[in-house]
Order: sequence, then structure tokens, then C-alpha cells
Amino acid sequence: MSKKVTLNTDIVLFDLDGTLVYTTDVVEALWSEICDQYGVDKTNFFEHSHGSRTSESFAKFFPMIDNTDNKAVLKLENAIPDLHGDKVRVISGAIELLNGLDREKWCIVTSGNNYIAHSWFNSILKTVQKPTTFITAELVSKGKPDPEGYLKGTEILSKKLSLSSPKSIVFEDAPVGVKAGVAAGATVIGVSSGFDAQLLYDSGASYVVKDLTQVKVIDGDKITLEVAYD
Repeated sequence: MSKKVTLNTDIVLFDLDGTLVYTTDVVEALWSEICDQYGVDKTNFFEHSHGSRTSESFAKFFPMIDNTDNKAVLKLENAIPDLHGDKVRVISGAIELLNGLDREKWCIVTSGNNYIAHSWFNSILKTVQKPTTFITAELVSKGKPDPEGYLKGTEILSKKLSLSSPKSIVFEDAPVGVKAGVAAGATVIGVSSGFDAQLLYDSGASYVVKDLTQVKVIDGDKITLEVAYD
């Protein structure tokens, strides 16, 4: 049975793939083809790649693939919305949650590139007021679990809102992302769309929900959220 907690925060930072939109099946299918082609063990690959930047996955598991000028990354990532967008769905409750918040007080922090991040807000998330801040793979030198992305998002929102030490909440679906949020000093809410809830708790999540229907906006201006967590 779910428990409920009321949380107050100044800003909210969202991961995207797996947290707001469900892309896991498509992404795994594309990576599986590459693993089969190059003889890489899929179980080991997926265990260590979820939530990481595509460039890091190529460098670690497929050094034999030419990624000059990020061309391998762009080919794979751009194929997700361009060729398989019809197989991607919105995480339940995401649109209602996002539209309940002031778009100046939340941002996207994703391991995906700028193109794929904006593509979802131009398609299946087009009814959402697009945030003004996106932290994508191109803007960080270190991917999750390093907190650089979340720290950068926090810094930008803080300057916009003239906040000195803001309270922050991070929504994440992957263990590496949860760890990044915790390292950035945020309260992390895990979304168990692809990983077991206990694994997200073990990674540092304070609360875990099955989807975003379990998160209600009580006050979108001062940002008060009610979370029914598992």
C-alpha cells in the first residue's frame, strides 16, 4: 500500500527518457542489433549502460565503431524519434505533472542529445509548456552518475530565479541518474519504469513511484508536491 508525503521545493529537474517518455524498448532493440553485430554480450551491456550517455557506451563497449564527429551517436539517437517515434509513449501522469509547474522552475537533464530531447516536446509532449532550460549530452563533460548535469541545471535555474541555495527535487528512472541527483544534493524521486524499485532505493532515491500519476501538484508556484510512493 502506498504511503504519502508532501514535499516543498524551489526547483525540479527531470530526466527525460524513461522518466517522462518510455523509450526503453526502442533503445534496447537498437542497441541489441549493434551488440549482435559486434559480438558484445547484451546482458552485460544493458546492466552497465542504462542512463549513460550514448557516447560513453560506444567508447566503452564498441571502440571498434568510428564515432568521429559523434556520427555513430547521432545515427543511433536520431533514429529513435525519426524512425521509431510511433513506438514511444508518454509516462502516465507526466503531462499533468509538467503542466502543473511553472516552466521557468523546472528543467530537463538528459543523457540524450539536444535533437532527441526537443523532438519529444515537438511531438508526444507538445501539449506541455516546454521548459526554457535543457541540459543535454553535448553540454556536459561527464555523464551520469557524475552530478555535473544536475549541478549545471540547478545553477542555471538558480540564476534565473535569483535563488542562492535552492531546494531541488530530481525525477529519475535509472540507478546512475539517481546517484547523480543525490550527488547534486537533490531529493530524488525514482520512477520504476524500467528498474526495480528497490534498486532505485539502493541507489539513493528517497521515494519511488511506478509512474507520475502518483505525483500531484498541490501548488505549482511555490512548488508543493504530494507523492504517493511505494
